[in-house]
Amino acid sequence: MIADPVAVLTILHLSGDTPFEVEPLGDLPGSPERWHIAAPGGTKTVIVRCPLDPEEGANHAAMMEALKSARFPHMPVLLGFAGQATVESEPDGVTALQLVPPPGAAEAAVRALAAFHALPVREGLDWGCTPGDLYPPDELPLHRLGFTAEEREPAREPLLRAREALWASPFGLAHRNATAANILLASGQAWLTDFGKAGYGPQLFDVAAFLLTSGIEAAGRRALAAAYARERGWEAPATVDLVDLLGILWGIEELLVLPRKLIESLGDDAATAHLKLSASRVDKGMRQAAGSSPVAAAIRDALWPA
Repeated sequence: MIADPVAVLTILHLSGDTPFEVEPLGDLPGSPERWHIAAPGGTKTVIVRCPLDPEEGANHAAMMEALKSARFPHMPVLLGFAGQATVESEPDGVTALQLVPPPGAAEAAVRALAAFHALPVREGLDWGCTPGDLYPPDELPLHRLGFTAEEREPAREPLLRAREALWASPFGLAHRNATAANILLASGQAWLTDFGKAGYGPQLFDVAAFLLTSGIEAAGRRALAAAYARERGWEAPATVDLVDLLGILWGIEELLVLPRKLIESLGDDAATAHLKLSASRVDKGMRQAAGSSPVAAAIRDALWPA
């Protein structure tokens, strides 16, 4: 167990001898736990979360408190703290890595992201940074993804232009890990979870991360990016093109860190399977145009010639 049972039961206004069962939601230390508690009137289920990384755990807790204060509805309810662990409600949803999103769920997810990005909340990591600090103009090590010199050279200039587009894109409150694994979906509903990496960042990376890892085809990604733009009051065609372009940058960076993530997940077969599924979706999605940006087209022509 990652939290003191008496503390968890006290949060729920239950006696310390109330029966409960703990279900780990991963095989590695620090994985969240689902607690089934034999409360009067029926079993009560909560999620207890205490990441192994202290900074990530503290950031998640601070974000949950700030979002609760802001009355953000698209998240689990923060019930309280058991030491360093958060005790949260469990939304009745699943991720797009578990099954095909229910009707209206993907649309609800982009609405939730738009609402999150529009919050007047200044909490989380890196608020003292600039876009250039977070994403310096270093050349991406594409050789690590198997691209040849003949492919990397024509991609160099459009990738630099993509980086400039990233710097000029909307930065602010961002989840920064808004993959399909961290957004729970139900029919017409969505909840953001796991705010351990949240803070200042590129908001359209969140949109791209969800769209690419959810396995949504190009036409669907275009429609959802346009829906996000309408929620923010932005011009839809320009936003669609920018999400598509920045999706390539986000996808390349995600695939570059995949080996480290797989090593960290050794011993957790489910987490490894989710990472591999997500990576295959990202690779496929980056190749498929979901916008009409000439810069994105140039990158695709260089890296994935027809």
